[in-house]
Amino acid sequence: MTLEELKARLDSFSPAKIAFVATVVESLSNPSQANIRSQGTWLTGVPEWIEYFGLALSVHHAATTVPLGLTSFEAVFRNACSHVGWPVTPPSSATQRFVDLSVRAGSGRARHLSLKSTAAKGLSPTTVHISKLTEAAWIQDTRTPAARRQATLELFAAYQDVVTSILMLRAFRAEDDDQAPRLYQLVEIPGGLFDSIQHEPLAAFQSDAPVIPCRDADGQTIARVALDRSDAKITVRSIQLDACTVHAEWARD
Repeated sequence: MTLEELKARLDSFSPAKIAFVATVVESLSNPSQANIRSQGTWLTGVPEWIEYFGLALSVHHAATTVPLGLTSFEAVFRNACSHVGWPVTPPSSATQRFVDLSVRAGSGRARHLSLKSTAAKGLSPTTVHISKLTEAAWIQDTRTPAARRQATLELFAAYQDVVTSILMLRAFRAEDDDQAPRLYQLVEIPGGLFDSIQHEPLAAFQSDAPVIPCRDADGQTIARVALDRSDAKITVRSIQLDACTVHAEWARD
């Protein structure tokens, strides 16, 4: 739509519609500026993508103080990718378990992403927490360490076979505010984070609800995978931010 076409359309709007458009325009005229934390990534290397994503955050908060949730995050992510001409799998078309969408950035390889979001209070500035990586009903049925180990290794082998990385939008809220976020942070967690699980010994699975360390090449623990027996899910705790890529942050006034 050209500027002239937009002006002509506005001439037919009711006062209520004009007021609504004015609110959106005001939010766009003073958007949150991106703080690029990692230069030249597949996202930050495309300024138009970063700008579009930031504008979408501004428009969202023109109407509400509620943090951008997972469904809206996925929609905004898809729209930003479409804006820069990147092919994205359509909504609800995923045929692979664990994958929320696939995108090909420019001429690069296709990336198969799991999307997560959080607006939990007290988010850590140095670690990331994934409350549910995936469901795992078998956790409540396995009774022996050997069975737990086999099922865990099989699950993560299948997960890493299809998921390139996890993309998480974190909304940091002020301590005295129940809703409005003061900062958004876009973090990418590599699928390779879970590589070392395949080498964990049987002793690590003795508990009914084991917590399994994820180690880097130097043997340092960079995350912990917990088998949550009560909710039959996989939780990932204490993911070191240094093991991830923080693409960008958007501060809100």
